[in-house]
Amino acid sequence: MPDVITLGDINIDIVAPIPAYPSRGGESVAEGALLHTGGSAVNTAVALARLGVDVGFIGRVGRDALAAQALTDLADVGVDARLVQFDPAVSTGVIFIAVTPDGERTMFAARGANSFTDPELLDETYFTSARWFHFSGYTLLDEPQRLAALHALELAAKVGCHVSLDTGMVPALRAQHLIHRLLPCLDVVLPNETELFLLTDGVSSRQGPVRLLERGVRAVVAKYGASGSEVTVPNLRVNLPAFNISPFDTTGAGDCFNAGFISGRLVGLDWEAAAVLGNACGALAAQRQGAAAEHITPAALYDLINEHASAAEWHERRAVLEKVLRYLDNFT
Repeated sequence: MPDVITLGDINIDIVAPIPAYPSRGGESVAEGALLHTGGSAVNTAVALARLGVDVGFIGRVGRDALAAQALTDLADVGVDARLVQFDPAVSTGVIFIAVTPDGERTMFAARGANSFTDPELLDETYFTSARWFHFSGYTLLDEPQRLAALHALELAAKVGCHVSLDTGMVPALRAQHLIHRLLPCLDVVLPNETELFLLTDGVSSRQGPVRLLERGVRAVVAKYGASGSEVTVPNLRVNLPAFNISPFDTTGAGDCFNAGFISGRLVGLDWEAAAVLGNACGALAAQRQGAAAEHITPAALYDLINEHASAAEWHERRAVLEKVLRYLDNFT
């Protein structure tokens, strides 16, 4: 049984770099297109597998060619997909992602079979040896997938594993009240800056994490893109700088951050070091087209961190970088 379980949407992403957005009713010619398996929890699972973590994914696909590609992609990187469900009537989810030259992505999603993830098909024994359960906020939008997520939370609580939530922008709007109710059940919430703003009704980024801690979550790890990340736990608040890279496509960068952070905590890295590992995973992903989770490797992370170790912005955090480098050196 897997060490880490993720639950969320599984999609085929169609990623198209465009020079600029057209006006309403206009056209823009894409510079190419890439089809790959995606979804926030899928990207996190793939990156975790590439970091040597025994990980399983729970979701739902249609009975179509897209599902065959998605399951093959998961198998190729070693993600356990035995609890992926098949929907007899609804197609596999599809997301169109337009990426502008600054690397920013805009998504258009057809969730398909994802929304119909059946809680009755979850297997309690699958959670027996899990040490971490991670799920996407998108699972909280629609029934019966919402019930599946809540049931999975119950199963995770039974075995006492850590629980983390990647909020997502739409859930931060549409499922805000449910997320607030679930915060005492969560060890870590992983919002980006916009999601943090939405979850806390627009308070400042300085006060936002504190508000979520007051609602019962044990840790807030906020992802600020080019501004790095911030860890807020009782008695500790620390900002970690981003790695100075030229982003090509930020699709999935936050999902890969999640994988780096989770894997770091699992192996005993402290909060700061785990966030540094998350920043490095996000930076690697942002330099490639698509979610790029399959390109996350310990060797690539070591090279990236080592390359930036003498940068001025890391001067005060040099000792933290050394912790992460020593951990990654175990893979060589």
